[in-house]
Amino acid sequence: MSIVRWIVFGAALAVFVLFAFSNWTPVPLVLPDGGRGFVPLPVIVFVAFALGWLPVLLMHLAARASWRRRTAKVERLLDDALSAGPRVAPPTATTAFPPVP
Repeated sequence: MSIVRWIVFGAALAVFVLFAFSNWTPVPLVLPDGGRGFVPLPVIVFVAFALGWLPVLLMHLAARASWRRRTAKVERLLDDALSAGPRVAPPTATTAFPPVP
């Protein structure tokens, strides 16, 4: 499954590089103070992509940490339950079968 992820990542990177080479034109950017700056179009696209991707990445990392914490807690509880031994005494030969008349 990781090979598919790398193939998709490589294809997306190739598309972005082709886009960057074919559209490397300065675009006017109006700053908050009223000034103007010229920034290449691929830089604006990359910054917009990063700003959209960052919250999703942070949510993914938070969920992953939560699941790891939950898994560790369940594993600890399971280890404690297994190390405590059986709570009911195992049946003996005299109690397992009724006497034959």
